[in-house]
Amino acid sequence: MKHKKTLLVLFGILFPLFQFTLQAQWDVQLDNQNFTSLERIHFIDENYGWAIGDPYFYTTDGGQNWYLDPNWWPEEHWGKDIVFVNHDTGFIAARHGIIHKTVDGGNNWTVIQTPATQDIMRLFFVDENNGWATLDNFIDSSQVIYTIDGGDNWFTQRVFAINSSYIRPIYFINDSVGYGAGGYYDVVNDDSYSSIVKTQNKGETWKISYLSQNSFYTIGDIYFRDTLMGWAVGEKTSSNVYLILKTGDGGKTWTEQTIENTHEPGSVNCVYFVNDTTGWIGVGKQLLTDPYGAIYFTDDGGENWQLQQEFHKAVLDIQMLNCDTGWAVGADYIYCTTNGDTIIINGINESSKGTDFFTVTPNPTNGVFKIKTNHQLSIINYQLTDITGKVVYKAHLRVRSIDISNQPKGIYFLTIQYRINNHINSLTKKIIKL
Repeated sequence: MKHKKTLLVLFGILFPLFQFTLQAQWDVQLDNQNFTSLERIHFIDENYGWAIGDPYFYTTDGGQNWYLDPNWWPEEHWGKDIVFVNHDTGFIAARHGIIHKTVDGGNNWTVIQTPATQDIMRLFFVDENNGWATLDNFIDSSQVIYTIDGGDNWFTQRVFAINSSYIRPIYFINDSVGYGAGGYYDVVNDDSYSSIVKTQNKGETWKISYLSQNSFYTIGDIYFRDTLMGWAVGEKTSSNVYLILKTGDGGKTWTEQTIENTHEPGSVNCVYFVNDTTGWIGVGKQLLTDPYGAIYFTDDGGENWQLQQEFHKAVLDIQMLNCDTGWAVGADYIYCTTNGDTIIINGINESSKGTDFFTVTPNPTNGVFKIKTNHQLSIINYQLTDITGKVVYKAHLRVRSIDISNQPKGIYFLTIQYRINNHINSLTKKIIKL
Protein backbone atom coordinates (compact mmCIF):
# COMPACT_ATOMS: atom_id res chain seq x y z
CA MET A 1 0.00 0.00 0.00
CA LYS A 2 1.83 3.12 -1.22
CA HIS A 3 -0.17 6.03 0.09
CA LYS A 4 1.12 9.55 -0.41
CA LYS A 5 -1.48 11.36 1.61
CA THR A 6 -1.71 13.63 4.59
CA LEU A 7 -0.43 12.24 7.87
CA LEU A 8 -2.32 13.78 10.76
CA VAL A 9 -0.49 13.82 14.04
CA LEU A 10 -3.55 12.73 15.96
CA PHE A 11 -2.35 9.59 17.65
CA GLY A 12 -1.02 9.22 21.15
CA ILE A 13 -3.14 12.02 22.62
CA LEU A 14 -4.69 10.67 25.77
CA PHE A 15 -7.61 12.09 27.67
CA PRO A 16 -8.55 11.58 31.33
CA LEU A 17 -10.85 8.62 31.84
CA PHE A 18 -13.55 8.11 34.43
CA GLN A 19 -12.65 6.40 37.66
CA PHE A 20 -13.82 2.82 37.52
CA THR A 21 -13.48 -0.52 39.23
CA LEU A 22 -11.42 -2.25 36.56
CA GLN A 23 -8.06 -0.81 35.60
CA ALA A 24 -7.78 0.58 32.07
CA GLN A 25 -6.69 -1.78 29.34
CA TRP A 26 -7.83 0.16 26.28
CA ASP A 27 -5.54 3.05 25.32
CA VAL A 28 -6.47 5.92 23.02
CA GLN A 29 -4.70 5.45 19.73
CA LEU A 30 -6.38 8.28 17.84
CA ASP A 31 -7.99 11.38 19.35
CA ASN A 32 -9.77 13.50 16.75
CA GLN A 33 -12.20 15.50 18.84
CA ASN A 34 -14.28 18.01 16.87
CA PHE A 35 -12.74 16.58 13.72
CA THR A 36 -14.93 13.77 12.50
CA SER A 37 -17.25 11.00 13.67
CA LEU A 38 -16.14 7.37 13.47
CA GLU A 39 -18.56 4.45 13.55
CA ARG A 40 -16.89 1.27 12.28
CA ILE A 41 -13.42 -0.27 12.37
CA HIS A 42 -11.93 -3.11 10.33
CA PHE A 43 -8.50 -4.78 10.48
CA ILE A 44 -7.29 -7.35 7.98
CA ASP A 45 -4.26 -8.31 10.15
CA GLU A 46 -2.16 -6.88 12.97
CA ASN A 47 -0.92 -3.99 10.81
CA TYR A 48 -3.53 -2.96 8.25
CA GLY A 49 -6.74 -1.40 9.45
CA TRP A 50 -9.40 1.15 8.52
CA ALA A 51 -11.88 3.29 10.47
CA ILE A 52 -14.87 4.88 8.77
CA GLY A 53 -17.10 7.82 9.61
CA ASP A 54 -17.36 11.18 7.91
CA PRO A 55 -13.99 10.72 6.15
CA TYR A 56 -11.96 7.55 6.71
CA PHE A 57 -8.63 6.76 8.31
CA TYR A 58 -6.20 3.92 7.67
CA THR A 59 -3.11 2.50 9.35
CA THR A 60 -0.31 0.28 8.08
CA ASP A 61 1.44 -0.22 11.42
CA GLY A 62 -1.23 -1.46 13.79
CA GLY A 63 -2.45 2.03 14.62
CA GLN A 64 0.79 3.63 15.74
CA ASN A 65 0.05 6.09 12.96
CA TRP A 66 -3.38 6.82 11.49
CA TYR A 67 -3.63 8.48 8.09
CA LEU A 68 -6.49 10.53 6.69
CA ASP A 69 -7.30 10.61 3.00
CA PRO A 70 -7.69 14.36 2.32
CA ASN A 71 -9.78 13.63 -0.78
CA TRP A 72 -12.45 11.92 1.30
CA TRP A 73 -14.13 15.11 2.44
CA PRO A 74 -17.17 15.63 0.15
CA GLU A 75 -20.36 14.75 2.01
CA GLU A 76 -21.44 12.21 -0.58
CA HIS A 77 -18.35 10.18 0.32
CA TRP A 78 -19.13 9.91 4.02
CA GLY A 79 -19.55 6.29 4.94
CA LYS A 80 -21.24 4.08 7.50
CA ASP A 81 -19.22 0.88 7.11
CA ILE A 82 -15.97 -0.40 5.64
CA VAL A 83 -14.86 -3.95 4.79
CA PHE A 84 -11.65 -5.30 3.25
CA VAL A 85 -11.49 -8.91 2.07
CA ASN A 86 -7.71 -8.76 1.62
CA HIS A 87 -4.99 -6.12 1.56
CA ASP A 88 -6.05 -4.86 -1.85
CA THR A 89 -9.82 -5.26 -2.18
CA GLY A 90 -12.15 -3.23 -0.01
CA PHE A 91 -15.60 -1.63 0.03
CA ILE A 92 -17.11 1.42 1.71
CA ALA A 93 -20.82 1.94 2.33
CA ALA A 94 -21.71 5.49 1.30
CA ARG A 95 -24.77 7.67 0.82
CA HIS A 96 -27.55 7.55 -1.75
CA GLY A 97 -27.04 3.90 -2.67
CA ILE A 98 -23.35 4.30 -3.50
CA ILE A 99 -20.66 1.77 -2.65
CA HIS A 100 -16.99 2.59 -3.18
CA LYS A 101 -14.59 -0.17 -4.19
CA THR A 102 -10.80 -0.33 -4.22
CA VAL A 103 -8.55 -3.01 -5.70
CA ASP A 104 -5.25 -1.36 -4.81
CA GLY A 105 -5.44 -1.05 -1.06
CA GLY A 106 -7.25 2.28 -1.02
CA ASN A 107 -5.06 4.30 -3.37
CA ASN A 108 -7.98 4.59 -5.79
CA TRP A 109 -11.71 4.11 -5.31
CA THR A 110 -14.37 3.31 -7.89
CA VAL A 111 -17.90 4.67 -7.39
CA ILE A 112 -20.60 2.02 -7.83
CA GLN A 113 -24.23 3.10 -7.98
CA THR A 114 -26.38 0.28 -6.69
CA PRO A 115 -30.12 -0.12 -7.41
CA ALA A 116 -30.78 1.51 -4.04
CA THR A 117 -31.24 5.24 -3.48
CA GLN A 118 -31.05 5.13 0.31
CA ASP A 119 -27.83 5.35 2.29
CA ILE A 120 -25.92 2.08 2.57
CA MET A 121 -25.66 1.25 6.28
CA ARG A 122 -23.86 -2.10 6.66
CA LEU A 123 -21.67 -4.30 4.47
CA PHE A 124 -20.64 -7.94 4.74
CA PHE A 125 -18.40 -9.85 2.33
CA VAL A 126 -17.45 -13.51 2.71
CA ASP A 127 -14.92 -13.31 -0.14
CA GLU A 128 -14.00 -11.09 -3.07
CA ASN A 129 -17.20 -11.90 -4.92
CA ASN A 130 -20.08 -12.51 -2.51
CA GLY A 131 -21.33 -9.58 -0.48
CA TRP A 132 -24.45 -8.08 1.05
CA ALA A 133 -25.46 -4.57 2.12
CA THR A 134 -28.35 -3.18 4.14
CA LEU A 135 -30.17 0.09 3.55
CA ASP A 136 -31.32 3.03 5.61
CA ASN A 137 -35.02 2.72 4.90
CA PHE A 138 -38.32 1.90 6.49
CA ILE A 139 -40.63 2.35 3.51
CA ASP A 140 -39.12 0.25 0.73
CA SER A 141 -39.89 -3.35 -0.18
CA SER A 142 -36.21 -4.24 -0.67
CA GLN A 143 -34.20 -4.21 2.54
CA VAL A 144 -31.00 -5.96 1.35
CA ILE A 145 -28.89 -5.78 -1.80
CA TYR A 146 -26.30 -8.37 -2.77
CA THR A 147 -23.53 -9.04 -5.30
CA ILE A 148 -21.92 -12.20 -6.65
CA ASP A 149 -19.28 -10.48 -8.80
CA GLY A 150 -17.32 -8.37 -6.39
CA GLY A 151 -19.68 -5.43 -6.35
CA ASP A 152 -19.79 -4.72 -10.07
CA ASN A 153 -23.49 -5.56 -10.08
CA TRP A 154 -25.97 -5.45 -7.21
CA PHE A 155 -29.41 -7.02 -6.90
CA THR A 156 -32.23 -6.46 -4.43
CA GLN A 157 -33.54 -8.96 -1.89
CA ARG A 158 -36.83 -8.69 -0.05
CA VAL A 159 -36.63 -9.84 3.55
CA PHE A 160 -40.03 -8.85 4.91
CA ALA A 161 -43.26 -8.93 2.93
CA ILE A 162 -44.35 -5.67 4.57
CA ASN A 163 -42.95 -2.52 2.99
CA SER A 164 -42.57 -0.59 6.25
CA SER A 165 -39.53 -2.54 7.38
CA TYR A 166 -35.75 -2.50 7.58
CA ILE A 167 -32.66 -4.66 8.15
CA ARG A 168 -29.59 -3.11 9.73
CA PRO A 169 -26.84 -5.44 11.05
CA ILE A 170 -26.07 -8.42 8.82
CA TYR A 171 -23.69 -11.36 9.22
CA PHE A 172 -22.92 -14.29 6.91
CA ILE A 173 -21.17 -17.44 8.11
CA ASN A 174 -20.44 -18.55 4.56
CA ASP A 175 -21.68 -17.69 1.08
CA SER A 176 -25.08 -19.27 1.80
CA VAL A 177 -25.96 -18.97 5.50
CA GLY A 178 -26.50 -15.55 7.02
CA TYR A 179 -28.44 -13.53 9.57
CA GLY A 180 -29.91 -10.06 9.68
CA ALA A 181 -31.70 -8.01 12.32
CA GLY A 182 -34.31 -5.31 11.98
CA GLY A 183 -38.01 -4.80 12.29
CA TYR A 184 -41.26 -3.91 10.61
CA TYR A 185 -44.52 -2.11 11.25
CA ASP A 186 -47.82 -3.90 10.70
CA VAL A 187 -50.26 -1.18 9.61
CA VAL A 188 -53.30 -3.49 9.82
CA ASN A 189 -52.69 -4.46 13.44
CA ASP A 190 -50.95 -1.20 14.37
CA ASP A 191 -48.06 -3.11 15.92
CA SER A 192 -44.27 -3.09 15.58
CA TYR A 193 -41.98 -6.10 15.62
CA SER A 194 -38.24 -6.53 16.16
CA SER A 195 -36.78 -9.56 14.44
CA ILE A 196 -33.71 -11.65 13.64
CA VAL A 197 -33.94 -13.36 10.27
CA LYS A 198 -31.95 -16.20 8.73
CA THR A 199 -31.21 -17.31 5.19
CA GLN A 200 -29.71 -20.57 3.98
CA ASN A 201 -29.72 -19.78 0.27
CA LYS A 202 -27.65 -16.60 -0.11
CA GLY A 203 -30.58 -14.41 0.83
CA GLU A 204 -33.03 -15.53 -1.82
CA THR A 205 -35.44 -16.29 1.01
CA TRP A 206 -35.35 -15.28 4.68
CA LYS A 207 -37.13 -16.86 7.64
CA ILE A 208 -37.76 -15.31 11.04
CA SER A 209 -35.43 -16.72 13.70
CA TYR A 210 -36.41 -14.42 16.57
CA LEU A 211 -39.42 -12.14 16.93
CA SER A 212 -40.35 -9.65 19.62
CA GLN A 213 -43.63 -7.76 19.67
CA ASN A 214 -42.05 -5.17 21.92
CA SER A 215 -41.47 -2.24 19.60
CA PHE A 216 -38.81 -0.87 21.94
CA TYR A 217 -36.35 -3.70 21.26
CA THR A 218 -33.48 -2.58 19.06
CA ILE A 219 -30.84 -5.04 17.77
CA GLY A 220 -27.67 -3.25 16.78
CA ASP A 221 -25.17 -5.99 15.93
CA ILE A 222 -24.85 -9.71 15.17
CA TYR A 223 -21.84 -11.99 15.46
CA PHE A 224 -21.53 -15.74 14.83
CA ARG A 225 -18.65 -18.01 15.76
CA ASP A 226 -19.81 -20.88 13.54
CA THR A 227 -23.01 -22.35 12.12
CA LEU A 228 -24.45 -22.87 15.61
CA MET A 229 -23.19 -20.30 18.09
CA GLY A 230 -23.95 -16.62 17.76
CA TRP A 231 -24.93 -13.44 19.59
CA ALA A 232 -27.20 -10.51 18.81
CA VAL A 233 -27.02 -7.35 20.92
CA GLY A 234 -29.04 -4.21 21.35
CA GLU A 235 -31.29 -2.43 23.79
CA LYS A 236 -34.63 -2.57 25.51
CA THR A 237 -35.22 1.11 25.02
CA SER A 238 -38.27 1.37 27.22
CA SER A 239 -36.27 0.42 30.30
CA ASN A 240 -32.74 1.29 29.13
CA VAL A 241 -31.60 -2.29 29.66
CA TYR A 242 -28.68 -3.72 27.73
CA LEU A 243 -29.89 -6.62 25.60
CA ILE A 244 -27.77 -9.64 24.65
CA LEU A 245 -29.25 -12.66 22.88
CA LYS A 246 -27.33 -15.91 22.40
CA THR A 247 -28.06 -18.96 20.28
CA GLY A 248 -26.30 -22.31 20.37
CA ASP A 249 -28.41 -24.06 17.75
CA GLY A 250 -28.10 -21.90 14.67
CA GLY A 251 -30.87 -19.49 15.59
CA LYS A 252 -33.63 -21.97 16.40
CA THR A 253 -33.75 -20.66 19.96
CA TRP A 254 -32.34 -17.51 21.53
CA THR A 255 -31.54 -17.07 25.22
CA GLU A 256 -31.43 -13.62 26.73
CA GLN A 257 -28.26 -12.53 28.50
CA THR A 258 -28.83 -9.11 30.01
CA ILE A 259 -26.45 -7.03 32.06
CA GLU A 260 -27.51 -4.31 34.41
CA ASN A 261 -27.36 -0.86 32.87
CA THR A 262 -25.62 1.17 35.53
CA HIS A 263 -25.51 4.38 33.51
CA GLU A 264 -28.72 5.28 31.70
CA PRO A 265 -29.46 5.50 28.91
CA GLY A 266 -27.47 2.87 27.10
CA SER A 267 -27.38 0.40 24.26
CA VAL A 268 -25.18 -2.54 23.32
CA ASN A 269 -23.78 -1.38 19.99
CA CYS A 270 -21.37 -4.16 19.04
CA VAL A 271 -20.25 -7.67 19.94
CA TYR A 272 -17.15 -9.70 19.07
CA PHE A 273 -15.98 -13.18 20.16
CA VAL A 274 -12.64 -14.85 19.44
CA ASN A 275 -13.77 -18.29 20.63
CA ASP A 276 -16.80 -19.90 22.24
CA THR A 277 -16.14 -18.32 25.63
CA THR A 278 -14.14 -15.11 25.18
CA GLY A 279 -15.94 -12.02 23.96
CA TRP A 280 -16.46 -8.27 24.27
CA ILE A 281 -19.35 -5.84 23.86
CA GLY A 282 -19.29 -2.08 23.36
CA VAL A 283 -22.06 0.00 24.93
CA GLY A 284 -23.26 3.58 25.27
CA LYS A 285 -25.08 6.33 23.44
CA GLN A 286 -23.95 9.56 21.86
CA LEU A 287 -25.76 12.27 23.79
CA LEU A 288 -25.28 16.03 23.78
CA THR A 289 -25.23 15.94 27.56
CA ASP A 290 -23.64 13.27 29.73
CA PRO A 291 -22.31 11.01 26.93
CA TYR A 292 -21.09 7.62 28.08
CA GLY A 293 -19.49 4.45 26.78
CA ALA A 294 -17.97 1.22 28.10
CA ILE A 295 -16.55 -2.16 27.13
CA TYR A 296 -17.67 -5.34 28.89
CA PHE A 297 -15.80 -8.66 28.80
CA THR A 298 -16.82 -12.30 29.25
CA ASP A 299 -14.78 -15.46 29.53
CA ASP A 300 -17.70 -17.86 29.94
CA GLY A 301 -19.68 -17.36 26.76
CA GLY A 302 -21.68 -14.43 28.09
CA GLU A 303 -23.08 -16.04 31.23
CA ASN A 304 -21.31 -13.28 33.15
CA TRP A 305 -20.29 -9.90 31.73
CA GLN A 306 -17.77 -7.77 33.59
CA LEU A 307 -17.20 -4.06 33.14
CA GLN A 308 -13.74 -3.70 31.68
CA GLN A 309 -13.42 0.03 31.03
CA GLU A 310 -15.50 3.20 30.82
CA PHE A 311 -15.12 6.05 28.32
CA HIS A 312 -16.40 9.55 27.62
CA LYS A 313 -18.07 8.46 24.37
CA ALA A 314 -20.11 5.48 23.21
CA VAL A 315 -18.20 2.46 21.91
CA LEU A 316 -19.72 1.68 18.51
CA ASP A 317 -17.56 -1.11 17.09
CA ILE A 318 -14.99 -3.66 18.28
CA GLN A 319 -12.71 -6.02 16.38
CA MET A 320 -10.31 -8.45 18.06
CA LEU A 321 -7.57 -10.35 16.25
CA ASN A 322 -7.09 -12.67 19.23
CA CYS A 323 -7.61 -12.70 23.00
CA ASP A 324 -5.05 -9.95 23.50
CA THR A 325 -5.01 -7.62 20.50
CA GLY A 326 -7.93 -5.59 19.25
CA TRP A 327 -9.38 -2.19 18.47
CA ALA A 328 -12.54 -0.28 19.29
CA VAL A 329 -14.00 2.89 17.85
CA GLY A 330 -16.57 5.45 18.88
CA ALA A 331 -17.23 8.99 17.69
CA ASP A 332 -13.95 10.86 18.25
CA TYR A 333 -11.68 8.04 19.34
CA ILE A 334 -9.92 4.86 18.27
CA TYR A 335 -8.86 2.60 21.15
CA CYS A 336 -6.40 -0.30 21.16
CA THR A 337 -5.72 -3.12 23.60
CA THR A 338 -2.84 -5.57 23.84
CA ASN A 339 -4.20 -7.38 26.90
CA GLY A 340 -7.87 -7.58 26.01
CA ASP A 341 -8.60 -10.76 27.96
CA THR A 342 -6.95 -9.55 31.15
CA ILE A 343 -8.97 -8.32 34.11
CA ILE A 344 -7.20 -6.09 36.62
CA ILE A 345 -8.98 -5.31 39.89
CA ASN A 346 -7.24 -3.47 42.72
CA GLY A 347 -3.85 -4.41 41.33
CA ILE A 348 -4.74 -8.09 40.81
CA ASN A 349 -4.03 -9.29 37.29
CA GLU A 350 -5.94 -12.32 35.97
CA SER A 351 -4.96 -13.54 32.50
CA SER A 352 -5.69 -16.52 30.31
CA LYS A 353 -1.96 -17.07 29.88
CA GLY A 354 -0.34 -19.84 31.89
CA THR A 355 -3.30 -22.23 31.75
CA ASP A 356 -1.00 -25.23 31.32
CA PHE A 357 0.78 -24.39 34.57
CA PHE A 358 -2.20 -23.73 36.81
CA THR A 359 -5.78 -25.09 36.70
CA VAL A 360 -8.74 -24.82 39.07
CA THR A 361 -11.77 -27.17 39.08
CA PRO A 362 -14.65 -26.82 39.43
CA ASN A 363 -14.93 -23.15 38.56
CA PRO A 364 -17.51 -21.76 39.28
CA THR A 365 -17.53 -23.57 42.61
CA ASN A 366 -19.95 -24.03 45.49
CA GLY A 367 -17.08 -23.79 47.94
CA VAL A 368 -14.40 -26.45 47.50
CA PHE A 369 -12.15 -26.38 44.43
CA LYS A 370 -9.11 -28.41 43.49
CA ILE A 371 -5.82 -26.93 42.34
CA LYS A 372 -3.47 -28.57 39.88
CA THR A 373 -0.09 -27.03 39.17
CA ASN A 374 2.74 -28.09 36.92
CA HIS A 375 5.24 -30.16 38.91
CA GLN A 376 8.07 -28.08 37.47
CA LEU A 377 6.85 -25.18 39.59
CA SER A 378 8.37 -24.76 43.02
CA ILE A 379 5.44 -23.29 44.92
CA ILE A 380 6.21 -20.47 47.35
CA ASN A 381 2.68 -19.60 48.49
CA TYR A 382 -1.01 -19.37 47.62
CA GLN A 383 -3.15 -16.31 48.27
CA LEU A 384 -6.89 -15.88 47.74
CA THR A 385 -8.42 -12.39 47.76
CA ASP A 386 -11.95 -11.11 47.33
CA ILE A 387 -12.96 -8.41 44.85
CA THR A 388 -12.00 -5.67 47.33
CA GLY A 389 -8.46 -7.01 47.63
CA LYS A 390 -8.96 -8.50 51.11
CA VAL A 391 -6.96 -11.71 51.71
CA VAL A 392 -9.35 -14.51 52.72
CA TYR A 393 -6.92 -17.45 52.43
CA LYS A 394 -3.17 -17.92 52.44
CA ALA A 395 -0.97 -21.01 52.43
CA HIS A 396 2.66 -21.91 51.87
CA LEU A 397 4.02 -24.79 49.81
CA ARG A 398 1.78 -26.93 47.61
CA VAL A 399 -1.91 -27.56 48.38
CA ARG A 400 -4.43 -29.70 46.52
CA SER A 401 -7.69 -27.96 47.39
CA ILE A 402 -9.13 -24.87 49.04
CA ASP A 403 -12.46 -24.59 50.87
CA ILE A 404 -14.24 -21.22 50.74
CA SER A 405 -17.67 -22.52 51.75
CA ASN A 406 -17.75 -19.98 54.57
CA GLN A 407 -17.17 -17.06 52.19
CA PRO A 408 -20.01 -15.10 50.52
CA LYS A 409 -20.91 -15.60 46.87
CA GLY A 410 -18.92 -13.53 44.43
CA ILE A 411 -15.63 -13.20 42.57
CA TYR A 412 -12.29 -14.16 44.10
CA PHE A 413 -8.73 -14.20 42.79
CA LEU A 414 -6.30 -17.03 43.51
CA THR A 415 -2.64 -16.13 43.06
CA ILE A 416 0.19 -18.62 43.26
CA GLN A 417 3.77 -17.48 43.64
CA TYR A 418 6.31 -19.94 42.34
CA ARG A 419 9.95 -20.38 41.39
CA ILE A 420 11.01 -21.80 38.04
CA ASN A 421 14.52 -21.77 36.60
CA ASN A 422 15.61 -19.69 39.60
CA HIS A 423 13.09 -16.97 38.74
CA ILE A 424 10.13 -16.01 40.96
CA ASN A 425 6.84 -15.50 39.11
CA SER A 426 3.14 -15.44 39.87
CA LEU A 427 -0.09 -16.48 38.16
CA THR A 428 -3.61 -15.43 39.06
CA LYS A 429 -6.96 -16.97 38.21
CA LYS A 430 -10.47 -15.72 38.80
CA ILE A 431 -12.67 -17.95 40.99
CA ILE A 432 -16.45 -17.61 41.00
CA LYS A 433 -18.18 -18.68 44.24
CA LEU A 434 -21.83 -19.65 43.63
